[in-house]
Amino acid sequence: MVDIVMATYNGAKYVEEQIRSFCRQTCSEWRCIVHDDGSTDGTQEIIRAWARKDQRIVFVEDGVGGLGPARHFLHILQYSDAPWVMWSDQDDVWFDHKIETMLRAGEQARFQGAGVVYANAELWNAEQGVIASRNTLFYPTRLQDMLFHNSGIQGSSALFNAAMRELIRVPLRAYAMHDHVLLLAALTMGEVVYVDQALMYYRQHAENITGHAPGSRRKKVQLMWAHRHVPVIFREHYEGTKAFYNRFKDQLREEDKHILEIYFRLPEQNWFSRFRSIRKARFTLLGSEMLLWIKLCIRRFI
Repeated sequence: MVDIVMATYNGAKYVEEQIRSFCRQTCSEWRCIVHDDGSTDGTQEIIRAWARKDQRIVFVEDGVGGLGPARHFLHILQYSDAPWVMWSDQDDVWFDHKIETMLRAGEQARFQGAGVVYANAELWNAEQGVIASRNTLFYPTRLQDMLFHNSGIQGSSALFNAAMRELIRVPLRAYAMHDHVLLLAALTMGEVVYVDQALMYYRQHAENITGHAPGSRRKKVQLMWAHRHVPVIFREHYEGTKAFYNRFKDQLREEDKHILEIYFRLPEQNWFSRFRSIRKARFTLLGSEMLLWIKLCIRRFI
């Protein structure tokens, strides 16, 4: 059984198409738990209509709103009790075999504790169709490979088990995004498995909360230059990582604690000291030290 946890906000243009993609799944053992963050465009009416039509659609109306995406997704986890959980954005479209494929990978992984399975997505919009065949360009296996990415892996590409759900439900002082917390937890206190297969359309449109994905390393470098006024590390991700560390430091491996402590000192260092620290810790961007050095050379640090 899989709980699909969907957070909605003013998604009336898209949410019905996403729910239809759940109903087409080759695996029928799912429940969709939907919570709305205060929509004013008819989103709630659409969800109520689907809840009346299909008992697997559960609309939670608990009077809580104004949470923002990170806290919203984490808030809804309290209503999930299935062995497996998947997050869903309101505006994507899942391929028919997404749940079946990811559930098979999760069961084969035989996680000993908290575990996450990630798949990929095709970038897509209604006007052009498929823009790029891969949204996730690199699959990190070490903490050093994610800290300069300013995000986690796309949350709606993840399947995680009940042990991970209980771990990330613990409140933190600060958040960047829910998927940032999930990947931090997976790389430091859990296990992670990757399915190198696109299993949904990641819709690109003007209202995307996290902006448009680059789609390729070449495009990533182009955007790196075009957005050179943007810092290397986003303040909200730095503070979110620090909040994660402060909450879980007693549970972290010593090597990961050491890497995080190096990371937290970087803003206070001059360029030369920062260079030495980054080199010593073997930090990367998309698995490449060169990409990280390019970014460091053309942007302010934080």
